[in-house]
Amino acid sequence: MSLLFVLKLALAFSIMLMVFALALRARFADLGYMVVHWREGLGALAAMYLVVPAVAIVLAGWLDISPDVKVALVAIAFSPLPPILPAKQLKMGASAGYATGLLVMATFASILIAPWGMPVAAALLKAHAHSLTPMSVAAPLVVTVLIPLVLGLIARPLLGPHVDKVGSKASRAGTILLLLGVVGLSAGLIPAISHVVGQGTLVVLALAVVAGVLAGYMLGGKEVGNRKALALAAASRHPGAAIAIATHSFPHAAQAPAAIALAAIVSGLVCVPLLKLMERP
Repeated sequence: MSLLFVLKLALAFSIMLMVFALALRARFADLGYMVVHWREGLGALAAMYLVVPAVAIVLAGWLDISPDVKVALVAIAFSPLPPILPAKQLKMGASAGYATGLLVMATFASILIAPWGMPVAAALLKAHAHSLTPMSVAAPLVVTVLIPLVLGLIARPLLGPHVDKVGSKASRAGTILLLLGVVGLSAGLIPAISHVVGQGTLVVLALAVVAGVLAGYMLGGKEVGNRKALALAAASRHPGAAIAIATHSFPHAAQAPAAIALAAIVSGLVCVPLLKLMERP
């Protein structure tokens, strides 16, 4: 068993634990926020799963970049949100209902849209399309996101007064695994990351992040806090989920995990400063 496999496994378990914790803590009213406020829900869907994938496909198709970086771009574009994102969104002024509802909606949207969007994107880009089927995309999302979400919703009433304690421990364990996985994976992928940095990769990744921020801010509704929350969501996806999609669906794209790790770094460096710049009069 290689260290890389262990780190990928840690990322997968981090997703499962954090989604489970989110389901335990979420209010049922928040889970359906995007359905009740359907205009905001449509705007979020358009920003995250229409504009961002379209930009990723255009950038990957027009620019001369590595095929593995193209795989990374589309895998990121169709991935769900990281479960730690609502905490950042709340600090930016988003309502709790919007942040939680956005995370839940993005989770289900990714499971439903990615299995069909990824094959279309792969066919358009001619990027290892022969190894991709809708089921190969859906499988890691169902295991790491959908099942923990359903289990959390089922366990919530069964745990009674212990639900907050269990949710807190699951969230803490998931966060620790996520940090260990991301740091370890990034360190282990440094040689591969240095290899994919060239050929305009950094520029392409930065442009994809900027497009996500702008789309989210423009389509996030009237509340400034919610607009910033959607901007952050459109430009920030779970690297573990993206790596799971890429490695499961594109087994020959050996450098895709490195490109996804690099994209997570670029997103962290670009998103917040860009949002602060946009706030200036």
